Amino acid sequence: MSCSCIDIGNRKQLFIDERWFAVKRGIRLCVNPPQKVPVNWPEAHADESHGVHAYLNVIQDDAGYRMWYGSHPAGSSISEFTMRLAQSEDGITWHKPELNLLDIPGIVTNNVVMTGAYGSVIYDPHAPEAQRYKAVCDIYPNTHWEGAADTIHGGKQADGSISYFMALYLLTSPDGLRWQRAEKFASPFFHDSQNQLLYDRRLGRYVAYLRWLAPNRPRCVARIEIDDPMDLPWPYRHNLDAKQGPGGTLERLGDEIDTVLMTEPGTIDPEETDIYCPCVTQYPYADDTYYLSFMPMYRHYPDPDGDTQDTALEGANTRGRLSNDGPVDIRLATSADGISWTRPDYRAYLGLGLDWDRGSVYMAPGIFRHGNELRQYYVGFPVTHGQSHDGRVGMTVQRLDGFISADADYGGGAFTTPLMRFEGNRLTLNVDCSAMGCVTVEIRDEHNQPIPGYELADCEPVDLNHLAAEVRWAKGPSVAALAGRPISLHVQMRDCKLFAFQFEN
Repeated sequence: MSCSCIDIGNRKQLFIDERWFAVKRGIRLCVNPPQKVPVNWPEAHADESHGVHAYLNVIQDDAGYRMWYGSHPAGSSISEFTMRLAQSEDGITWHKPELNLLDIPGIVTNNVVMTGAYGSVIYDPHAPEAQRYKAVCDIYPNTHWEGAADTIHGGKQADGSISYFMALYLLTSPDGLRWQRAEKFASPFFHDSQNQLLYDRRLGRYVAYLRWLAPNRPRCVARIEIDDPMDLPWPYRHNLDAKQGPGGTLERLGDEIDTVLMTEPGTIDPEETDIYCPCVTQYPYADDTYYLSFMPMYRHYPDPDGDTQDTALEGANTRGRLSNDGPVDIRLATSADGISWTRPDYRAYLGLGLDWDRGSVYMAPGIFRHGNELRQYYVGFPVTHGQSHDGRVGMTVQRLDGFISADADYGGGAFTTPLMRFEGNRLTLNVDCSAMGCVTVEIRDEHNQPIPGYELADCEPVDLNHLAAEVRWAKGPSVAALAGRPISLHVQMRDCKLFAFQFEN
């Protein structure tokens, strides 16, 4: 066993990656899909379509929940995209306030806060009051809102061509309603879909996660560390070979910022598979070294303009007959630092349903604790990416810490952790043993020898489904005498899921 020792204090530790396995037998990490729960979504305003766009943003505060969602005015083009606000006291029943902040021709009452903009919204308690809310957005130029004046947006043009010159914008607000666009770009590159800015508690710095490209990967995730997000543009490496576009935008060649997360076609992932956007969260209810990416994985069908078009398809199945088309579901990636990512279990975290979310799903950033459960929000569509259809908001409910677990089957398994130092006098486990399972724990010294009084034979089996089951030995549950010294845990399991452990007082 390595002589290095991890100082965990009394912070909760999760089993979402391999870090706690120095040695293991019969143990595997398994993704645990959440329960899908319907929400009560209000009727659309008269000026908007009845559904929502793929990109949601939810923030919880003392007054309840606020959601920034995207919608198209009824019968409009994509360039008339609007970002709107919905509110909820309980996170389930939502309403749309009549804000009337923007004077939009033909709209008498509305809940619009931006026109032409889509992206992500955060609440930043570290910022001055006037900049307490921040948004990172792509913005279609329009005349309905001053923040959209003269913006540069690539993608499909009026003549059918594709422009890959686009700017990413930073906006600030004191209340999340009235937004002001920063004068300079946040980034001069093409970053489509939902890009993110977050404050990293571990680093004490801001981090942007952006959609990017890499060789043979048209959609992947890049990362930028930022001291002051208002110091624009955010850092990037200049490439002298890059072409310059309108307004100072730049061609993206792929090496200007660091790619951190991408698919693995040709090895484990299907060909033509991309990560659509980052959806990164630093888990707020444990040690600050647990990062989760709820990746929308996009498997795009062969483009009908190519030689691989499947001409045999008939009827309702459009596979291979639409451009830029294919299904999207949610897969989990995990990291200890937000830079190096792994995928412990390649199976879907949020899969496609049988009804309104049977074609594609997109998760919103953010995790919200409600009692002993975790809530997240998503948008589902009954169609695949290349088809146009209104989306619908859903909610997921997950056990506390329950995204991934260390599992042992009915035949049992065991693992030993690396050396650690802890604070506290009790060891608790977030574990599900159901009726037939159990867990026993032995505490070992720095020489990997059992410590007298904490051996497997002394441990009372834990056979509960519990968020914080106390581990007890023959002399009781106290581990205070071991606090501060190097120890490891040797855990034997059968027919159970182990989500987390924590030393606490």
